[in-house]
Amino acid sequence: MMGSIVKPKIDVAFKKMFTDKDNRELLKSFISDILDINKASVKEMVILNSEITPDEIDGKFTRFDIFMTVDDIVVNIEIQISNEGDFRDRSVYYWAQNYSGQLKKGEPYSRIKPTISINIIDFSLFSTQDYHSVFTLYDKEHEELLTNKCEMHFFELSKIDNTPDTKDRKKLWMQLINAESEDDLEMLAQTQIPEIIDGVNVVRRFSADDKMRYIAMTREKALRDEISAMHNARESGRKEGREEGRKEGREEGRKEGRKEGRNEILEALAAKYRKMGMSDEETARLLALD
Repeated sequence: MMGSIVKPKIDVAFKKMFTDKDNRELLKSFISDILDINKASVKEMVILNSEITPDEIDGKFTRFDIFMTVDDIVVNIEIQISNEGDFRDRSVYYWAQNYSGQLKKGEPYSRIKPTISINIIDFSLFSTQDYHSVFTLYDKEHEELLTNKCEMHFFELSKIDNTPDTKDRKKLWMQLINAESEDDLEMLAQTQIPEIIDGVNVVRRFSADDKMRYIAMTREKALRDEISAMHNARESGRKEGREEGRKEGREEGRKEGRKEGRNEILEALAAKYRKMGMSDEETARLLALD
């Protein structure tokens, strides 16, 4: 059966799924699997921006993310559905903000904590067929890591297939986030992995909650409007560019036409002058006066 569910990749649903107080263990499981951290070793998790305001839900161009510290590591998680065309630069910029924003005036640079960004995107960004890419500051020629305080993860949902692999926890989490039907949830529940089943149950509870369904529906509409606005802006820009190009082309064509016409006249005059017995020098002098 193809039951309707609240899609976890809708950013408000994703944030609520992992930041509700009742779901903190789910977030801990997610982080430990995504970053290959032993779950038992995670002693402290502090989420600094767990609240979702009503204005944000139907607002355009709102950024939803989860900013937290895990033990002594700064972790930022963002999910992005639409490709705005500059996501690589944007993700580096946000990572840099989180990295540099830790220090207060007068504090030594050694106080900066390792900073990790986790970017979950619903479009293709890299040429690789792998759904998971990790970037660090690394000298590839001399094989030396500049610092262990920079790590950027990208998970491309568009490259996730529908076949569960119990040996790949990262993929299972991404399949859960990418789920769009009850059949998808049931497939994941069949893995019998407790943490994944917990995630499936959270999505099912959301999907049975009328308020949460309404919030997710409102937010999904806002995201569609955002995508439509960007598409219309790009189309308008392309249309203006084509019109400007045609205008420049017409003007260039007129200039070229006038140039070709003048050349034809000069060639006809030169032939006439030569026929009258004038030398090339005399002909050139007369044409210059023309």
